[in-house]
Amino acid sequence: MSLARLAGANASFPSCRSVRCLSAALALVSAFSLSSEACAQPGDAPPPDVAPAPIPAATTSVAPAPPTPRPAAVVVVPPPAVVPVAVPVAAGDVTTEPLAGVSDQSMFLRSPDNVFQFFPNGRLQVDTYFYKGRNEMPNDTVLLRRARLELVGWIGGVAFFSIAGDFAAGVPSTSGNPAAQSYLNTTDDYVGLAPWGTLAMFQVGQYDAPFTLENRTSDKYFDFMERSLTVRAFGIPQNKETGGMFHGYDEKKHFFYSLGLFNGDGQNFKNVDEHFDWMGRGWIAPASFMGDGPLHDVAIGGSFWSGYRKYAGPPANQSTQGNFTFLNFAPYTTSATSEVPMTNVGLRQFHRQNSYALEINAPIAHKFGVRYEAVWKTVPLSADQIAANGAGTHLGHAELKGTSMYGEAWVWALGDDRIIGDQQGLEPLPRYKKFGVKPPQHGLMITGRIEDLNERVTEDAATAALNLGNKAVGKTHVNSYELGINYWYSKRFRATFNYVFNYFQQHGADTAPQIKALKSPAEHEIAFRLAVAL
Repeated sequence: MSLARLAGANASFPSCRSVRCLSAALALVSAFSLSSEACAQPGDAPPPDVAPAPIPAATTSVAPAPPTPRPAAVVVVPPPAVVPVAVPVAAGDVTTEPLAGVSDQSMFLRSPDNVFQFFPNGRLQVDTYFYKGRNEMPNDTVLLRRARLELVGWIGGVAFFSIAGDFAAGVPSTSGNPAAQSYLNTTDDYVGLAPWGTLAMFQVGQYDAPFTLENRTSDKYFDFMERSLTVRAFGIPQNKETGGMFHGYDEKKHFFYSLGLFNGDGQNFKNVDEHFDWMGRGWIAPASFMGDGPLHDVAIGGSFWSGYRKYAGPPANQSTQGNFTFLNFAPYTTSATSEVPMTNVGLRQFHRQNSYALEINAPIAHKFGVRYEAVWKTVPLSADQIAANGAGTHLGHAELKGTSMYGEAWVWALGDDRIIGDQQGLEPLPRYKKFGVKPPQHGLMITGRIEDLNERVTEDAATAALNLGNKAVGKTHVNSYELGINYWYSKRFRATFNYVFNYFQQHGADTAPQIKALKSPAEHEIAFRLAVAL
C-alpha cells in the first residue's frame, strides 16, 4: 500500500494531534520497511502485500502476568548420624533437668554439675492469743511470732552452711546480764563439713543445742505451737548455743549421736568468761535392725549438759506457752537491813551446772504414737549485789534444782507424719534430688500432752540470814494440760489450734512467793497460728 493511500485513509481523523501522531507512526513504519528492504538478500521473494491490522483503541487494562513457573524439587539429604559421647557428671545430676525451680515442694538453685546447691527458705508464723484467768495476764493479741529469711546449701557435696535472720525478734532485755547480746537477730547461722555423708558431720556456729529431742526439732514442725514447759522453760530456755558439734546418723537410721563444745551463755552471746559447756545427745532405734516395719522409728535416748559458770547472767525467766511469766529472776531492789543497805540484788548462775534428759519416742506406722521426755537439772547460783554496769559482788549462795517431764500422744486422722518429715530431732539439711513433682498432701494431726514441772530455789543458811527477800526462792510446781489440732497442706502450710490449761500449785509453806502472789492457780490460753514454712 502506498503512502498516499494510507494518508488518505486517515484523512478523516478529527484532530491535528491525531494527525501528528499518525504521521509519526507512518514515518516509523516507512523507516522499518526501508530497513527490511536493505537487509533482504538477492533471490528472496518479496513480502506479500498484507493490510495492516487496525490500531486498537487506547485502554488502561494490564495484560495478565505469565504464570509463575513451579519451583524445582529440593532433595533434603539427612546429616550423618552423630555418636553420643558420655560426659561424666556429679552423682545424682541430670543435665536435662532445670537449674532452678521447685522440686518435691522445695525451692532450689544449682550449678549444672551440682557442685553448688542453694535452697532459699523462710518461715512466717502469725499467732493469735486469748487468755482467761484472774491473774494479770498479757493482753489478747495478734502477733508475729517468727518472720525469718534463710538460705542453706552445699558446696561440692561436702561443705554446707546456713544463714538466717529473724525480723520478728524484739530487743532483748539486758536486766541482770553482765554483758549485752552480740548478734541481735541471728538464728541458725553455721558452716560445716560432711566428708562421710550423714555418718559423720561437723558444724560450727549458732544452732539448736543438742539437748533433748524437742530442742533439736525445728519450730516449723512442733506438735504444738511452742516447745513444752519441760524443754522451753526448764530444760534449755536459751534454745540455741554457739559452738562446734560432731554429729551423725546412718542411712537406715539405726542410731544418732552428737557431741559439742559451746559458749554456754545462750543465743547471740559471745562467751562471757573463759569457760565452755559440753553437750551431747544420742538415741538408738532397736526395732530398725529388724528391717522396715511399724516400729522402725521407735527410739530411746538421752542427753547431758555440763558447764562451769564464773561470770554469767541470771537463770532465764520461766513462762507458759502464751508468754505468761510465772517465775522471774530479774534483779530487784531490797529493803534496807542492818546487814545489807538498799540495793539491787539478784541471783546469777555460778560454778558448775549439770543437766540430764531422757527421751522415749515411739511413732507407730507413721499414723500414731507416744513420746516421753524428762529433765533433771542442778544450777548453783550466787546472790549478787549488781552495779549499774552489770558487775556483781557476791553476797551469798543459792541453788536451783528440780525435774520436769511430759507425756504426749498423737494420731493422724488424715495423712501421716511423712508429710512433715523429720520426727527424730535430726534437723537434716536438704539436698538436691532428681527433679520431681509431688502433689500437695492434706494432713490432720490431733495431739494431747500432760506436763509436770517441780523445782526449788534454796538459799544456804548464811544467805537466808541476810533476808534479801528474793521472791523466786522456794518451790514452784506447775501442771500443764494441752490439746493441739494441726492441719497441714503439704509441709509448707500449717493451721494450728491450741488449748492450754496451766495450774500453779500454791499450797505449802515452802511455795515461792511469786507463785503464792498469783490471784488464781488456774490460767487458760487459747491460741491459733497460721504459718508458712518454705
